[in-house]
Parts: sequence; C-alpha cells; structure tokens
Amino acid sequence: MRVTANMSSDNAIYNLQQGRAKLEKLQNQVSSGQNVNTPSDDPISSRLLLEIGDKLRAIDQRSGNINKATSWLQFTNTALDGMSAVVNQAKKVAGTLNTGSDDPAIRQSAHDQLVDLKKQLIDMANTQYGDQYIFAGADNATPPFSNLNNNYDGDNTQLSIEVAQNSVQALNVTGDRLLKGIGSNPTYGTTDILETFDNLIAAVGDNTTPSDVDAISQASVDLQSGARQLNIATSDILARTTRLDNMNKLNENNKNTLLSISTRVQEVDYAKLGVELSSQKLAFEASLSATAKVTQLSLLDYL
Repeated sequence: MRVTANMSSDNAIYNLQQGRAKLEKLQNQVSSGQNVNTPSDDPISSRLLLEIGDKLRAIDQRSGNINKATSWLQFTNTALDGMSAVVNQAKKVAGTLNTGSDDPAIRQSAHDQLVDLKKQLIDMANTQYGDQYIFAGADNATPPFSNLNNNYDGDNTQLSIEVAQNSVQALNVTGDRLLKGIGSNPTYGTTDILETFDNLIAAVGDNTTPSDVDAISQASVDLQSGARQLNIATSDILARTTRLDNMNKLNENNKNTLLSISTRVQEVDYAKLGVELSSQKLAFEASLSATAKVTQLSLLDYL
C-alpha cells in the first residue's frame, strides 16, 4: 500500500485532534474538580450520575411532602388535645349534677357551660392549616361543622402523600369519623359526640327545666365513649407522626448514600490528574513538533 503525503497529513491532523481532546478533557477536570463534565467523558458514569440525580430529586420531593404532612399532623394533634380537654370538662360538669339539682341557678350555669363547651368543640373541629380545614376530607375549602346543626359538611376522603417509593401515608382525620362516629378504615368509635352534648344539655335542664338524672347518667356514659374515641384518634396521629419521622430519617440516609456515591464517581484525584496532564502536554507538544516537520517535507527532500 502506497502512503501518500495527503494520508500522512490527515493522520497527523487526526492525532493532533485526539491529543487536543484528551488535553482539554484533563484541563476541564482540573478546573471543575469533576471526572465527568460531559456524557462523552464516561458514558457509564454519566448514566449513573443521571440516575442518582433523578433519585435525589424524588427524595427531595418526598422530604417536602413529609415536612408538610408533619405540620398538618401537628395541627391535628393540637386540635385533638383541645377537643379532649373540652369533653373532659363536660364530664366534670355532668358529674356535678349526676343526682340532679333543685337550684335553678346551678342548672342554668351548667347548661350555659355545656353550650359554650360545644361551641369550643366545633371551633376546634373547624381548625385550618393554611386555607384548608383539616377535618373536612377532600372538601376542605369550607368549614365542616356549624353551630346551627350537628351535620358534617365535609367528605370522608382520606388524603395521602408519598413518603417513599411505592409507599404512602394517610394525612388527615375526617370529622365524620372523629365526632360523628361513622366511617371506616380507620374507625375510632361509634359515638356521635355532638349529639351527646345536645343530650347532656337537655338532660341538665336550666332555670325553668328540671334535670333528668337518668338522661344525665346516659349522656355521661356516652361522653366517656366519646373521650375514648378522641384518644384513639390521637394515638393514630402520634403513630403517623412517628412513621413520618422514621421515613424522613430513612430518606436522609438514602440521600447521603447517593451523594457519597456521586462524590466518589465525580471526585478527581489531583495528584494522579497532575501527572496525566503533564504527560499529555508533553505528548501533544511532541505531536505538534512532529507534525510541523512532516508538513515541511516536499518532493525536493527525496531528490
């Protein structure tokens, strides 16, 4: 095979281009401090880094979900604590009249206290997180309860969020399960706490109506069931909060592991890189020198 001058020139230029590309790659690694700056630097590592980036973004999204859910559950727990305190206070009021009272002023005072306590209970059941009513299910733009009646105006939707891959966590407690004693998955009890308040208020009487001792006794039993219902809901919220805390720690550990892998892939060895860069510079300069000599040859050199 005859090697022409053009072939020698093309080969020399190709070698120069390859040498320059290697030199530029090493210089980019030195300046950026990263092994992989473009996909062509290392296709396998590039794909790994892209996958790690996708996973890190997913973890950040889940961490945001968990932070929002934790705040939501904290609001819920505070409201439940207040409701439990209200129910316990109502039980104390009922206890003072468990045998009835002949004093109209005492009956009226107990009546007024219970009416006020029920209003407090409804206010807590209308607690908002931001502009959302936390006990209203998915229909959370309007208050789920009213002082006008005992109806629940929300729905029974259980909202949930993703806390890990293929794993979700229930977010809310609906008012029908909590105060009306209906619904399932979860079920906290079967007591209509609002109706029980009305029954107790009626049983206590007022300054013109005598007390109904038997009805007070029954309402007190129902209030005890209502208190237990609220306690079960509180335990559910605490269990959810614990799970969210554990999932947050797991996500943080996974994030740190992925960042560690990414660092190992990207982190350059400056000592090794310095030697390679120096050697590549010498090789490139040698290629430049050789190419310059080759391009100076002509037919006269062979005569």
